Amino acid sequence: MATKVLVVDDEEDYRLIVQDVLKAAGMEVKTAADGTEGLAALKGYAADIVLVDWMMPKMDGEHFCRALRDDPKAKDLPVLMLTVKQTADEELEALHFGVDDFIVKPFKPDELLARVKAALRRAKAGPA
Repeated sequence: MATKVLVVDDEEDYRLIVQDVLKAAGMEVKTAADGTEGLAALKGYAADIVLVDWMMPKMDGEHFCRALRDDPKAKDLPVLMLTVKQTADEELEALHFGVDDFIVKPFKPDELLARVKAALRRAKAGPA
C-alpha cells in the first residue's frame, strides 16, 4: 500500500513540486492550500505524514500543528515543516509547537524525499 501524504501549502508551485517528487517515489499525495483546508482534508484522508508550510493565510502552520497535536487521532502523525524561515531559533520554535522535522525552502528534491522517509521510519519505530 502506498504511503499517504498530505501537503499543506498556500503556494501552488510548492504544492506541485512536492507532489511530483513524492508521487515519483510511489507515494499517494493529497494537497490543501492552508491549515483550515488541511485539517478538513485529514477527516477523510488517513495520511501517514503531513508536510506543512509555516506562513499561510486563514490558518498558519503553527496553529495547524497545534491543532493536530491536540487531536487524539492525529497527535502522533509525523509533521515536516517546509518554510522560508531558517534561523536556529525559528527551527527550535517549530519543534516546540509540534513539528518533527524542518526543511528550508527552496529545498533539494532528494533531501525532501530522504527526510520524509526518515520521518516515516521514526514514526513506524514508535517512541524511543
